[in-house]
Amino acid sequence: MTESLLPCDGCGQPATQEHIARRLARLEWMTRFRPVHISGLLLGAISPDREADFLYAPAGEFAGEAGRVLEAAGISRVQKATEDVLVEFQRRGLLLTHVLECPIEPAHAQDSAGLLHARFPATLARIRRSFRPKKVVPISELLDPLLRSAIGLVDTGCPIVLNGDKAFTLNDDATREVFAALQKELVGASAASRS
Repeated sequence: MTESLLPCDGCGQPATQEHIARRLARLEWMTRFRPVHISGLLLGAISPDREADFLYAPAGEFAGEAGRVLEAAGISRVQKATEDVLVEFQRRGLLLTHVLECPIEPAHAQDSAGLLHARFPATLARIRRSFRPKKVVPISELLDPLLRSAIGLVDTGCPIVLNGDKAFTLNDDATREVFAALQKELVGASAASRS
């Protein structure tokens, strides 16, 4: 007998029990450091595969995306416990989430654009109904096609802050200018949350 897999409600991929367990663990880690009032919601496209790159992972390695997000927010991790770093991020009113809350499984790597497109409306509804941030800051160029097709049609209940007409790129290829513009947005969001 073959087991039929139901789609994951966090990413739309067919989900094994391991997939669901991993999603729930990550959701729990993120929820623990969710601000009561979100000043800036950083919106990535696809949750990183490696736990070291996932901002809210308890090991606190803060590699890859996690390290770049903290750097852009102006949060030092030097000689700080993981919890202290994440509490500082939380106190600044910042939260990081992704359209696809789970990493892409190798079998679905070719359809990541389709999964993003299918999941985007649910993400917008979650932003509007649950997160209710003061602003949304997209941080992945993979969101550009979705944002372009939705400009004027998107109702998040708050402004979507773009770098010109594109998402901020927060990958290894991000230019210093783009990174500086993102830092300005995040420092402004965190200053507003403390006032």
